[in-house]
Amino acid sequence: MRDASPASGERARHMARGRYLARQEAWSTLADEIAAADLGRTATTGGTPVARLLAEGAHADTLENALAAVDRNDPTSARRIVHALQDGIDGIGDRPHLVLIPGLAHLAVARAWEGRPGAPDPTPLRRDARAQHLESAQRLIDRHDPLEQDSPALAALRCAVLDLQPRPASRVSDDYEDLIDLDPACFEHMRAFGRDLMPTRFGNWEKLDLEARRTAGRSSDIWGTGAYAWVWFDVLATDPDAFDHVDAELFAEALHDILERRPDQYTANLLAAYCGLTLSGAAQARSARARIAGCFDWIVQDHLREVHPDLWALARPVPGVEDLGISLRRGQVRALSTLGEHFARHLARGRQVIFHEGGVELRPSGCASCPLAPCSALAFPKLVLAEDHPAGPTGA
Repeated sequence: MRDASPASGERARHMARGRYLARQEAWSTLADEIAAADLGRTATTGGTPVARLLAEGAHADTLENALAAVDRNDPTSARRIVHALQDGIDGIGDRPHLVLIPGLAHLAVARAWEGRPGAPDPTPLRRDARAQHLESAQRLIDRHDPLEQDSPALAALRCAVLDLQPRPASRVSDDYEDLIDLDPACFEHMRAFGRDLMPTRFGNWEKLDLEARRTAGRSSDIWGTGAYAWVWFDVLATDPDAFDHVDAELFAEALHDILERRPDQYTANLLAAYCGLTLSGAAQARSARARIAGCFDWIVQDHLREVHPDLWALARPVPGVEDLGISLRRGQVRALSTLGEHFARHLARGRQVIFHEGGVELRPSGCASCPLAPCSALAFPKLVLAEDHPAGPTGA
């Protein structure tokens, strides 16, 4: 049981580096480091681009002040705060990667004006404030062509302002294709593509499935069929209707391909929490939801060797800002509860479930009343467990 995933520590270190350089106004050094990370496609263990983390760290102080202005419902101050950062950066000359710093800040403030999902529709003041920040971000990205700069970070920023295009539905596939082709190893881009292809955004179910298949084909040398799952990943988590349109067998195959190519514990926890918790709940037998949630069985058996509580906490996020310690404790409880329910029948028979580097093993508990004797048959019974949970776990 880790306190947090190693990837979270990496993210914190890169953001701290960006914040430090910004506080020193070492913009040239910061530009060099962001560009090197972007051109090198450097990412954390969890797949987050380092260039973005450096830029987010660099605007962290500014963003904190701007979000305080949003809380006061003061759009003028929020704009002034971010534009002051932008003006300071513009003064050092034409360094394309530095536009990421104010550009990402504008996007974050725009999301804050939009409000949380499920909140009442934003007032005209909030809608106008959001639009102005998006327009500012677009003006920044329009200064540079992501393809000419060989920059997935700039391409991602361009995709983030699709709302402002006259016909975003006609641009979404081309812009994301450029982004993913620039950095096909980054699954975060594929997840964002899927979210923007939802019917509530710029696509429809047929287009989403088609683009998921096309993306899998273009990135097969890296992911096999894995991109199909990445494009659908957040869509299935947010819209139950999506299960009527996804190819569950291809999705399950894609999960196998992802873990074959990325057998690290971050990915194992991410996918285990997704199948075992995010998609948990009542599901009809043989349905697409049951098929995908049921992948929890083999993910745990074949790949899970440790628990990263932060990923389990994020698998079913709680609205609002929360203390990190509370979040990690909630993630730990969720993981142990979901795993405990999964192995409930074996625990009830007096067995212990042992996780180690070689796999998962079932052993007698050692109590006098335990009817089991130590034997090789107590190695993890794959077929029995699959029969015990035909529709996947119900979660916690």
